Amino acid sequence: MKLEMKKDVIYRCIGTDFTNGILACGFMTKPHKEQSQYNFQIDYYSCFLLLSGTGYYYTQEDEKHSIHAGDYVQRLPGVCHSTEIVPDGSWLEFFISFGRTTYDYLCSLNLLPIEHPVGKSNYDESILQRFSRLLTQLKDAEDAALPLLSLQAQELLLTLLLPIQRTLENDPMRDLMEEACRILSSKISAAILPEDVAAQLNMSYENFRKQFHRFTGTSPAKYRIDQRMKHAKLMLLSGISIKETAMLTGYGDTYSFTKQFTNSVGMSPGRYRKEN
Repeated sequence: MKLEMKKDVIYRCIGTDFTNGILACGFMTKPHKEQSQYNFQIDYYSCFLLLSGTGYYYTQEDEKHSIHAGDYVQRLPGVCHSTEIVPDGSWLEFFISFGRTTYDYLCSLNLLPIEHPVGKSNYDESILQRFSRLLTQLKDAEDAALPLLSLQAQELLLTLLLPIQRTLENDPMRDLMEEACRILSSKISAAILPEDVAAQLNMSYENFRKQFHRFTGTSPAKYRIDQRMKHAKLMLLSGISIKETAMLTGYGDTYSFTKQFTNSVGMSPGRYRKEN
């Protein structure tokens, strides 16, 4: 199909918290290589479908993937990546962005193929029409209508990604990796090493690390830290002291816990408690 669209985007926000409330979409042209994005990272979720043009996607481990028309690229919150434009003037994408809490909710239901940030999607003329309709509605909507449009944006995104997710459900490694996630999410105060998890699953560590990253989009060690930080947030908000939270999440001292919490969350435990 012939595509002659120009840049046409809209950014809205549900409430005042941009990270959690962003709702955006639009057609984006990128004719110049200077519009490539290197070592790029955002706090919310975004996904674009490349409608025309070519380029490259680099993971945070610097793995290179070529992208072509019909491919989707997911920008996962907090994950560093790069997209490089082939500057032939033909790059056109349609993107959808929404907040971190929406992303976390969809992930909790296992609806996003986050282990595959780049992949092939099937789309047709009706999808393009839905893109245009969502863009128009988002431009014209009153603030009160934005939550319903957010649901519509999620539905459109899942229409693009659901075939990929169904394929992943038949992955022979799925049960093993779900068990690994369960182990790494348990006994938060204990010292559970990724090497020990690999041994429990009767896998070599290198194969386990590779398969786990493919399935979850992160390393076993980082996944374990993220689970500890989730528990730490709940403890802090429930009134448990920083010192006790450090102990309950497996850190030997308050300093080590505070350093890890600050690196992971972006603020100190004390500030997190005050601002939430």
